[in-house]
Amino acid sequence: MQRNLGTYAPFAAVERVMMALVKAGADRQVMHEILRKHSLAAWSAVQAEEPNPVADLISHDPEITRYLPAQELLQLMDIAHYLGDAPQRARQMAQAVRTAITG
Repeated sequence: MQRNLGTYAPFAAVERVMMALVKAGADRQVMHEILRKHSLAAWSAVQAEEPNPVADLISHDPEITRYLPAQELLQLMDIAHYLGDAPQRARQMAQAVRTAITG
């Protein structure tokens, strides 16, 4: 599951980046095109079974970092923001199953 999150969750974070960029004054259409290109390049890497580079591509793009610093971009793309309380709920469910099986 962790591997899948590392591979695919960064794509979901691109929307958060887009919203933050627009809020910071960037042109939505221009940023959409830049983010789309980075996402497509990252998808090619994922298809080649390489790590997803989308966060790195976005955080090093000078057109994007004109509006937001690289560190903020990386924080926006942190997949932990997409897990919510799922890890805790999964542990609780596993414990409930163990209890049901072992009595």
